Amino acid sequence: MDIEVVEKHDNILLERTEVRLLVKHPRERTPSRKELAEALKDVLGVKKETLIIDTVDSEFGKDTSRVYVKLYNELQRAKDIEEDHILIRNGLMEKKKKTGAGQQAAPAK
Repeated sequence: MDIEVVEKHDNILLERTEVRLLVKHPRERTPSRKELAEALKDVLGVKKETLIIDTVDSEFGKDTSRVYVKLYNELQRAKDIEEDHILIRNGLMEKKKKTGAGQQAAPAK
């Protein structure tokens, strides 16, 4: 996997760095978020916990993906700003189990 930084921008207002990358993965499937996070923490020199992979866009039939990453200084700042589904995708939050009146208990045997 070859990673190329296309654009890097400091967002002072949200206290993060936003990075756009081009990831080349010849003759391989699109890397998972977990695989990307492992590779990106070394390339970008950051902790895995403060690295948020927002989007991974692959074009059909091509061996490249465009990746949008947000780098935070602190984990708590990322949790304050990011949506829950993004935190869940990046493994920084557990998915909440639904419990409600609409669910029925499994029948006893």
